[in-house]
Amino acid sequence: MQKVFEPARVDGKLVARNVATGEVAPDSLIRYIMINKAEKANQVLMVDTDTGRVKRLARTAKTQKAAEDASKMSFRNTLDKRDPKVMFDNLERLTKMVGRGIQPSLVVTGMAGMGKTHIIKETLKNMGLKESTDFVHFKGRATAAGLFITLYENSDAVIVLDDCDSVFKDDDAVNILKAALDSYDTRRISYISSKPLKDSYDQAVPRHFEFTGKIIFISNIAQSKLDEAVKSRSFVSDISMNTTQMFTRMEQLMDKMEPRIPTKAKQEALKCMKELNEEFAGVEINLRSFIKAARVAAMGFDNTKDMIAEQIIPA
Repeated sequence: MQKVFEPARVDGKLVARNVATGEVAPDSLIRYIMINKAEKANQVLMVDTDTGRVKRLARTAKTQKAAEDASKMSFRNTLDKRDPKVMFDNLERLTKMVGRGIQPSLVVTGMAGMGKTHIIKETLKNMGLKESTDFVHFKGRATAAGLFITLYENSDAVIVLDDCDSVFKDDDAVNILKAALDSYDTRRISYISSKPLKDSYDQAVPRHFEFTGKIIFISNIAQSKLDEAVKSRSFVSDISMNTTQMFTRMEQLMDKMEPRIPTKAKQEALKCMKELNEEFAGVEINLRSFIKAARVAAMGFDNTKDMIAEQIIPA
């Protein structure tokens, strides 16, 4: 965390005053000689509170903004305290908005094994949309040409692109997506090449077509690494959760998940997972690992905890 201080005179004494809060820095935080030099050069002092490093910087709009930002609460802190049920309820509502055509696209991110795909597909089905007709689900690598053909063949459907992260690394694919997600009344997509593209029926695909469908992206990569142009045209839903939130989510879904497994076994599985997470590094904490643990616990092994550890801690 970084804080910005400015040289100031308090009762005749030279001190470093926090630009954002007005608080005076303790003597141990910034050396007097640094404050003195900053005063003479009309500079401010940037302090990295994690490392203790101090830098003298010119007074600029940038340093002023840094000082103002430092005084604000981080939105990340708010995300880390969200109720997982609320997160997934919101994802369901956003999916419905795309399904109804209120918004042309949705970008959903978060680590694997949390049920993002399940929630989205079930929501679309509960809206009365039929898979392979009203919505289609594609998973895996996608090229620019493949994306263009997919949009053409499903130009009026909801297209769910699941783990198709390669499209964000291809400039041509990103440009196709920008055209497909524009807010214009008519979204016209083009792909001009020397060799005509062909669809799954070996028929030539036109170089231009009008796209009236919707797109839902599901990705395990961080939103910060996704294309800004695509995000700006879409709703976004970050389902990233810390360990505490993940365990809370397991408790919320325990009765619905693996209905054939007794509740007592699922409770034992969750207890073992929490203990293993306290004892070992690298424990996989997600819904998939919980299912594995619950199945192990249901078998009544003498060494249940060890058996679960073998399944959810990578070697």
